Amino acid sequence: MLLKLIPKASYIVPLRFASLLKPPPIQKTNWKENVVYLYQFKRSPVVPNLSPFCLKVETYLRANNIKHEVMGTYTIRSTQGKLPFIELNGQQIADSQFILFHLQKYFKLDENLDTEQRGIARAVDRMIDTSTSRALTYFRVFENATNLFNPNVSGLPIPGFLAFIPRNAYYKKASRQLYSEGIGRHPREEVVEILRRDLQAIDDILDDKKFLLGIRPTIPDFTMFGHLASCYYLPFRQPVTDLIDDNFPRIREHLDRMRIHYWSDWKRPEEN
Repeated sequence: MLLKLIPKASYIVPLRFASLLKPPPIQKTNWKENVVYLYQFKRSPVVPNLSPFCLKVETYLRANNIKHEVMGTYTIRSTQGKLPFIELNGQQIADSQFILFHLQKYFKLDENLDTEQRGIARAVDRMIDTSTSRALTYFRVFENATNLFNPNVSGLPIPGFLAFIPRNAYYKKASRQLYSEGIGRHPREEVVEILRRDLQAIDDILDDKKFLLGIRPTIPDFTMFGHLASCYYLPFRQPVTDLIDDNFPRIREHLDRMRIHYWSDWKRPEEN
């Protein structure tokens, strides 16, 4: 019986060593003009993508009606060794912030922000992509790695009793990164406080507006949605869930608004 299951888990080996292989400069050789090919992790059964960076980019593509094709993968990586990345007209662009910069410039997507708003947008975007992201990852790694790699959450095509294999690999790599970044050295209550202060800053800027900087979403809205939605909507409680539910209803409304506007095909269990 175990031998029959091994082929289903065989993709774990290339997953671990994918970054050691030199990928080709472009994956999609028969590309179509002005079509964005988005390479990202495959879908999760509970959220569109467990990667906040992948969710950020795909939501941006949807919101701006950019023609695109999603290329779900567990093993393909960019020339930088990461996901997500896009290919557009035979050119590869990696790293979510550079992807959005490129899309914004190529498709002439003017956010109509004044000088002060551009400064706020950049500061909020970088805070969420670094400080907030690390705090959220802390709880994913140290408290919820087992929940995260349950096949009913991860969508990995393996039986539950083998989920410890990718879980352990993820824990080892992510915990080392958190320690090297510094946040992994903090006790739990200090990381909760970091997360609370970041959410408070977001809430202060959001205020009663529809989106962070007005009536239209801008780059930090997509960054915020990617990081918070990929955690908040998971089927288990985390500090971010409790903080948003108890203290930041406007942030919860923002997440729901983005989800309804741009993810009409994403149905939560209670909506089925």
